[in-house]
Amino acid sequence: MKKFFATVIIFLSAAVLCHSAEITGGDWQGANLIPNNGDVLKGTFTNVGNFTINTGTTVYIAQDVPFVIYSSTVTIDGRLEGTGRGKLGGIGGPPNSPGGTGFGGGPGGGGGGGVASGANGSPATAGGGGGYGDADGNGISGGQGDGPGGAGGSPYGSTSTISIPLSPEDIFQGSGGGGGGGGDADSISGGGGAGGGNIYIEASYIVVTGTIEVNGLGGGAGLDSIDCSSSPAGGGGGSGGGIILKSLGFLILNNSFISGKGGRGGDAICGGLDVAPNSGGGGAGGIIKFLSRQYLFTAPFVSTSPGNGGEENFSGNYAASGSSGTVSYGIMPSSPIGFAVLDVFVTSAAYSWNSKTGAEWGGPVSYIPALSTRTFRVYKSSWAVPLSDYYSGVSASSDLTSAIETGLAPDTTVYRVLTAYTDYGDSAPSPVVSTRTFATKPANQGFSFVQSNSIGFSWSSGTLSTGFNPSYTQYEISRSTAQNFSADVSTSFAVGLSSSPSGLSPNTTYYFRTRALGINGIYTDFIQIVSTPTLAVEPVSPSFSGIYIDSLTFSWDRASNPQGTFFEAQISTDGFASLNFSTFTQNTSVNFTGLDAGVIYYCRARAINHSGQAGAFTNPAAAKPGEFTSLEAPGKPEPPDPVSRYSYDGSAVFTWYPPQSSANILRYWLEIGTSPGAKDFLSNFNTAGLSYSTNTLVSGKTYHARVRAETTAGVLGPFSEPGSGVSVWISQSEQAISKPYNWPNPFDPAGGSTNIGFYLESSAKVTLKIFTLQGAKVYERVQTENSAGNKVWLWSGRNESGSMVEPGGYVVVIFKEYAGRVETQKFKVAVLY
Repeated sequence: MKKFFATVIIFLSAAVLCHSAEITGGDWQGANLIPNNGDVLKGTFTNVGNFTINTGTTVYIAQDVPFVIYSSTVTIDGRLEGTGRGKLGGIGGPPNSPGGTGFGGGPGGGGGGGVASGANGSPATAGGGGGYGDADGNGISGGQGDGPGGAGGSPYGSTSTISIPLSPEDIFQGSGGGGGGGGDADSISGGGGAGGGNIYIEASYIVVTGTIEVNGLGGGAGLDSIDCSSSPAGGGGGSGGGIILKSLGFLILNNSFISGKGGRGGDAICGGLDVAPNSGGGGAGGIIKFLSRQYLFTAPFVSTSPGNGGEENFSGNYAASGSSGTVSYGIMPSSPIGFAVLDVFVTSAAYSWNSKTGAEWGGPVSYIPALSTRTFRVYKSSWAVPLSDYYSGVSASSDLTSAIETGLAPDTTVYRVLTAYTDYGDSAPSPVVSTRTFATKPANQGFSFVQSNSIGFSWSSGTLSTGFNPSYTQYEISRSTAQNFSADVSTSFAVGLSSSPSGLSPNTTYYFRTRALGINGIYTDFIQIVSTPTLAVEPVSPSFSGIYIDSLTFSWDRASNPQGTFFEAQISTDGFASLNFSTFTQNTSVNFTGLDAGVIYYCRARAINHSGQAGAFTNPAAAKPGEFTSLEAPGKPEPPDPVSRYSYDGSAVFTWYPPQSSANILRYWLEIGTSPGAKDFLSNFNTAGLSYSTNTLVSGKTYHARVRAETTAGVLGPFSEPGSGVSVWISQSEQAISKPYNWPNPFDPAGGSTNIGFYLESSAKVTLKIFTLQGAKVYERVQTENSAGNKVWLWSGRNESGSMVEPGGYVVVIFKEYAGRVETQKFKVAVLY
């Protein structure tokens, strides 16, 4: 008999939803997580401030991805939905083909798939339910399909063991039910239902007034509207998923609904009564674990009930139901009290706390293993959750009330908390304690440089064995000229690893020592004393205090070198290409004997510091023994002046006149520098002439020269006054002159021409005109420049008739005739005299 059913009931194997956004897990760095209605949460969320699902808001977890969150507080007034978000069910078998096996994450996997319909017209075998917990202990977690149906899921997700500490690894996603076997061509077999997802929530405070669900979905129905021969089978129901709510403080469930139920097996429906079709087995219930220090439950609904087996063609006969899941309860340990710092050292600290009684450690209530671990743990203080990333590595057994932490950084503020740790994890942390480690002694003192008036002194912040002070540590540096620091002690402080005292005395031994000042205000010991002498300075005023027939008395001034300084004096006849004799003395003169009369001898001296380091030689002084010339010092030469006040190519010639003196001049000593009296360009240059030329001056600088004379008796006269400078301006070295100008401005024609600078983009015909402020032209020059770049023209201050213009202001106009265009530029110049 055939019967047509106008109404068909289909159980979907996966949840259908519309959502507004997918929020991916990660480190939230203390920010709040408040998802909107329809949002999907995916993955692991750490360091969340407040996790809130508001009333009227439904939030989903991602398919086949565990949802894990570590938050300070959790409030769920809305709905956190994980139904059907676990492993997928097997597909229903195509006509005359077996159904697929459901997916599963544990040892049991999903329910077995159905077998295809038999050749003799027997109904297809139904799929079994998904496996998960096995609270009834029958060894089968998911319900077996009807008839010779697909195997039910084997149990996994044990309640008798947990990882230590309890973690997201202790719950699984619900497995999918097996798909029903396929019937004939006019039938549709039922797919297996998807398992529930898994949710792990850990916080210091959890309140649930809404709903958390990880139910398995029902299996799909097997349908044949024509007859019951070779009819398809129903799919197995998916198993419930897993939920762990772990609160270190209060867990409040107020009229909440928390569920991990198994999915119902799919019905088998056909259009006749000749053969009974096979329905799917029910999915197993899931696992829910509640762990908290304190509970406050007000009429919560908590369910891990199994899914029922599917019905055979409305006959009242059903396939096997799944096994019930489990709901576990455990007590978290209480937070330790009395946590304090006992003592602190350079790289370690000792802590103490109050002992803890048995009940304070918590333990099992139901369906959760008894405690095997009870310890105290020290953590670095942090707002982060979970706190496990900040474990210091210091722990102590439950019968101890103190511990020592090593490996700390010197001179550092240390913040620590203490937890009680069991199989279920850490308790809420104790109040924060803090201490400051001592600074460690500096090491490896040494000198980075030594000069005549300054010393570079450095050290390291510690050693590998003692640890290193941080960059903010302050150091005290003591300096003295007495080895025992009994006198002349100078003290300074530095944040860093070096000090460079200046204003020191030449050729003087200085003793140094240093120690660290910790942020706790306590000094370390001084380390070993080190010392070095400063360099000696160059002696000055080399001269001859006596010239005799076969000897010379060579003298100098010790400058600022102290008494006891050694000097080296040398004599040569060839400008020190070779030495005739060298001697050391603490005096400031030496007598060279056995010399040849009439031969020019050159003498020089230098100072030696206490460590044997020699300084610079004086300028050589020259004299002829046997010629009793006057020892009169020569006068000042006239200041050396440049031939031209300006140089446009780096060259210049300085000239001077001899001093007004009766002494015979042997030579001149010339110095040139970039400021009057300086010698940073030329130092100690000697010449017998009255001029000096160079072509190596640098653009943008002004050079001044001074000179002094030396007599044939080796007597040096005073330096002349610095001459007027030569200003160097090399157009190729300077930036393009975007706006013309002249220098000097104002200018006195009696002192020479003024320079007019301008810039050409390319070759051009240039016309320069100069007008009075009333518009009368006084000067014009026309010239073709064949190259681009900066150009400098001169104006003597005279008009076209050769007469000097009147003092006052003038307007300079420059016309640049390029190919195809003319550019005009103007500026003002002042003439003063």
